[in-house]
Amino acid sequence: MSILDALKMFSDTSSTNVTCPKCNKASPQDRQKLNKNITMICPHCGHYFRKVED
Repeated sequence: MSILDALKMFSDTSSTNVTCPKCNKASPQDRQKLNKNITMICPHCGHYFRKVED
């Protein structure tokens, strides 16, 4: 396996776990929403949040 194959394997995942800032529970969220900074909804408590910008 080459380095490029390993990088492709990691980039193929379409979701990632995101922790809610209100209830601190993790839930899978779409990676494209994170990249576009779209408002997400926590499925546990219903809190609306966006990615924290650095």
